[in-house]
Amino acid sequence: MLNIENLGGAYKSDLYEVTDARATTRFVNSVLYDMDPLLTSRQLTELNNVLQKVLKNYSISADGTLYDDVDYHELNDRLLNQFIDDKRLAGLSEKTLTQYNDSIIRFLDYVEKGVDSITVDDIREFFEYLIEECGNGKTTVDNYRRYFNSFYNYLVNNGLVYKNPLLKISKLKHTRKVKHAFTSRELIYMRENITTLRDKAIFELLLSSGMRIGELEQLNHKDLDMNNCSVIVHGKGDKEREVFFNELAKVSIERYLESRTDNNPALFVSNSKPYNRFGGSGIGRMLRNIGEAAGVEKVHAHRFRRHFATTLLKKGVHIEQIQKLLGHEEIDTTKLYVVSDEDEIKYNHKRYVN
Repeated sequence: MLNIENLGGAYKSDLYEVTDARATTRFVNSVLYDMDPLLTSRQLTELNNVLQKVLKNYSISADGTLYDDVDYHELNDRLLNQFIDDKRLAGLSEKTLTQYNDSIIRFLDYVEKGVDSITVDDIREFFEYLIEECGNGKTTVDNYRRYFNSFYNYLVNNGLVYKNPLLKISKLKHTRKVKHAFTSRELIYMRENITTLRDKAIFELLLSSGMRIGELEQLNHKDLDMNNCSVIVHGKGDKEREVFFNELAKVSIERYLESRTDNNPALFVSNSKPYNRFGGSGIGRMLRNIGEAAGVEKVHAHRFRRHFATTLLKKGVHIEQIQKLLGHEEIDTTKLYVVSDEDEIKYNHKRYVN
């Protein structure tokens, strides 16, 4: 019997008693981990295949004295907490951290294994469970995939597991509904139905800057640079970035500020006393009311961001620059906002192909 009591490196654990199967996995992982700097990916794969074949004829166990009555639940909890702390330091919002944490816990509770023993088949079975038993759509399931992938990348990068099992699971393809930007006619109708200077300023600022509704809510007078038509916003994870607005937004903001009689430092406040900061829910309700009065459907702050991104793309701005203006960490997120409408495609086809 081969004993791995002295198995060194990142894969030696004093967290829980391993079964024979798990001891084998940890032994193989340790060998592959130590050989990783010396071998190519193909050679590592061949070494893994040889070890798996040879060890079928052996029984591997770990010395039980190494594991002091601690099961895999504590291991999972400890690694997950480390991962969440790492993401928190990276600046993710508490809402996003909760989504990561709850999704990963749900998966770990389902498979009932330590993270180092989870296989590709375990993950696929969980995804099938979400779709067939829970009725989740592919978009939701793909969000789980992204959370798990990030978790395992962290574990691999820190030497806690050898391989990310998500590498063998492709992104789930799903039909994405096309969400259009505003048409020129819709913008005219909405502008005709704006009734206050404040609402006009908010409308034009959102339209020309692409900022989030939460970012707009937090703006103060001092954040504005009217000479350069720019403003500093605090995005997700409290990250600052500079965004820009056009002359129409500048004039609208100036007229609104000239009409103010209060001393509140907030850029936008309620229309009546005590003139409190105008909150995100109030802004969203105001935008919906403008849309309803104008006969325009689905008027919300995210659609302003989509309109902003699509307009810039049509005018030849590189998507990497649009990504920075929107404050996205990943360019794939920016691509979700950008829609090339069919009329534009037809026009360009006739222009360049014919």
